[in-house]
Amino acid sequence: MVYIFAFFGFMMGFSVGLGAINVLLRHRTSEEIKKDQSLRWYGIIAWVFGVVGGVIGVLIYNHNFL
Repeated sequence: MVYIFAFFGFMMGFSVGLGAINVLLRHRTSEEIKKDQSLRWYGIIAWVFGVVGGVIGVLIYNHNFL
């Protein structure tokens, strides 16, 4: 059961991270995003949000169901 909470927490966090990237990069064109190497670190934002969401999902499970 904890895996389900971790999975959905990760997916929700990853979605929030993608939304944050969308807001941060909305003023750039897709060609500019593909060519600018300094923007490659923005992808880490989605993964960080995903991991944090997974941890929050596990903490919710531990707090409410154990």
